Amino acid sequence: MSTIEQIAIYASILGGVAVIYGILRRIATRRKRQEDELAHEEDRLTLRVLEEQIRIVNENVEKIERDLGVGRIYTDGLSSAPPPVFDPFLEGTKFMTEYKWDEAISEFQKAMKEAKGSQLVGLYNLVAICYYTSGGRLSLVLENYEESLRLARQFKDKEGEVTALGNIGIVYYLKDDLKLAFEYLEEALKINRQLGRKEGEAIQLGNIGVVYQAQGNLDQASKYFADALKIDKEIGSRQGETTQLGNIGLIYKAKDDIEQALRYFQEALKIDKEIGFREGEARHLDNIGELYQIKGDLDEALKYLQEALEINRQTGHKPSEAIRLNNIGAIYRKSGDLDQALKYYNEALKIFEEIGMAQEIGKVKKNIERIKQMINDE
Repeated sequence: MSTIEQIAIYASILGGVAVIYGILRRIATRRKRQEDELAHEEDRLTLRVLEEQIRIVNENVEKIERDLGVGRIYTDGLSSAPPPVFDPFLEGTKFMTEYKWDEAISEFQKAMKEAKGSQLVGLYNLVAICYYTSGGRLSLVLENYEESLRLARQFKDKEGEVTALGNIGIVYYLKDDLKLAFEYLEEALKINRQLGRKEGEAIQLGNIGVVYQAQGNLDQASKYFADALKIDKEIGSRQGETTQLGNIGLIYKAKDDIEQALRYFQEALKIDKEIGFREGEARHLDNIGELYQIKGDLDEALKYLQEALEINRQTGHKPSEAIRLNNIGAIYRKSGDLDQALKYYNEALKIFEEIGMAQEIGKVKKNIERIKQMINDE
């Protein structure tokens, strides 16, 4: 074979190899493009799943805020947390919407093991809410709120700090330590104003008004409620608005202006039903029931109070359930059914003692003593 023929054969072979190489390159390019497209599609699917999970979390949190009236729940950093934190956080909020408080606490504590920074601030806040709502002792509620506050200050998380301060103030109010309640609530109000958080400012104005009311300073309480209501209307906070309308109604009730009190409670109840604010609805049904009791219409009073009690039992809100039980006991006492009155008072006392609400324990014990004396006098 001549040299020229050999060269021709080699050229032919190389040409074939080049063709094959070109084909392989096109196949590889196409496969890479397909893999990239698949990866992009997987990324898009992952993003859609993540967006859906975040949407569910936001809906869960909004429902909890609406149902229980706990104000703005602080969850900073949790929606963007990695799966070991986000997944149990998501499950925990789901359990909260189902009023499964122990299960929710378990999920949040699971998330704590991997959480960092302000994520921990939010998780301790959520655990405290669950303990309080489910009837856990106030000492345990306070412990979790204080840890949330400590961490917020450690990580310079001002929003987490102001949330914890307000919550701690409310716990001290429930423990009947009004001096400490004022200190924490005033500090929360100051920081809210520094941060320009109008909703938080309105909440703390209302809370301070409640403490003034507990002291018997109705004029000062009324001023704070009016200031809070003004802000809530300006920013369009319907839940805040109905809360302050109810508070103002309580001032009129304390001043024995029953018709004005009834007007405010009915206006508040109307908003509660419009926005689905379950705890507000129960509270204002209870308030209206108490007014009917004062007016002597015990059947109407009992109807409103039983409806309020049913809502609290549905949501598992133990402190409010105890308040309704106590008020129903008062209706039965007034109607002369002392055995039923004693039954409801004892149920209320059991819950109050489990929680550690000192102010309410004292009131119910006096009611029970009065009933027992009345039974002995028969």
